Amino acid sequence: GIIGAEGDNGEGISGINWHVKIMPLKFLGRGGFGSVNDAIEAINYAIDRKENGVNVRIISASWGSTQKSKALEDTIRAAGDTGILFVAAAGNDGSNNDRRAHYPSNYDLPNVISVAALDRNDQLAGFSNFGVKTVHIAAPGKDILSTWLNGHYREASVTSMATPYVSGVAALVIANEPKISMEKL
Repeated sequence: GIIGAEGDNGEGISGINWHVKIMPLKFLGRGGFGSVNDAIEAINYAIDRKENGVNVRIISASWGSTQKSKALEDTIRAAGDTGILFVAAAGNDGSNNDRRAHYPSNYDLPNVISVAALDRNDQLAGFSNFGVKTVHIAAPGKDILSTWLNGHYREASVTSMATPYVSGVAALVIANEPKISMEKL
């Protein structure tokens, strides 16, 4: 909903980019848990689609943990090698990612953008992770209304709400400049 809900239709909210195409890749279960292997499989699917002509430019990753994985890092790097930007939630522990890493947002890769959450006063939300060296940008993430299951709407406060704002803006930039490199985004 935040990235691409179509606006001007009387339905309640508008996304950042009304004309974006979204490829949902689900690997987390109902409780929000999933394996690193399943995350890698989802990213590899996006890479495969890109290599087979689908215009995949951004992965919006609203998930994470404190567990580092070389295999996941290598897969995200491979996505970057194919021109896919990886926008990742910084985490919701109110902690400093410079001191206590949160992955995948802490991978030091040229295609990773780490996103913190702001409140309505443009201040860092109390739950949001932060880090001068490891968190790149912040976006609205507190009390955010978005689409939900079965045509409903739901308000939430997490960096997973901020991440799609950055992904949606990146998609708008790409729509305006289709040949832009990941490094210039």
